[in-house]
Amino acid sequence: MIQDRPDATAQAALDAYARRPVSFAFLDIKGEPLRVTNAPYDFTFSGTGDEDLDGFTFKALDPQLVSIGPVRAKEGGSDTLTLRLSGLPGVDDELMTALGNRAAYVGRDCRLWRGMLHPDNLALLGGVWSYFTGYMSVPRIVGDRQSQTIELDVETYLAELASATPNRATRKG
Repeated sequence: MIQDRPDATAQAALDAYARRPVSFAFLDIKGEPLRVTNAPYDFTFSGTGDEDLDGFTFKALDPQLVSIGPVRAKEGGSDTLTLRLSGLPGVDDELMTALGNRAAYVGRDCRLWRGMLHPDNLALLGGVWSYFTGYMSVPRIVGDRQSQTIELDVETYLAELASATPNRATRKG
């Protein structure tokens, strides 16, 4: 018999295969490094062997306030990745001040990792894996004082080298 939705047995099977991917982001903003995650709680890493992870806490942020655009691979590297960050005056003043100094972010690293959480107890399943590394370029402020966001483009090393656009970011020294 055909039903409009899964029955209890089918739903239990679907629930058993639930996946809960989470992302971790490191933005190497000089003097104000930002480590955030869309996991439901803060994460502190140890023993991964990655100097950008070990010993650092990635702060859990509301995914409605922060988002990572899709990573699209293409010949010569990935397309430009866009990060959307909260930029509300009075709430995100430290980040806004840091991004006011071009030397604090242009050409500096942005790294992204993924991991999987157990659907029931939200424990990390296995390790995390790196899936994108690039260099930050000039941010754009979008919106107004009530719903302002920062859009920050990140380019891979290959895309940065191939670009002939003026004022392109140069790698930090």
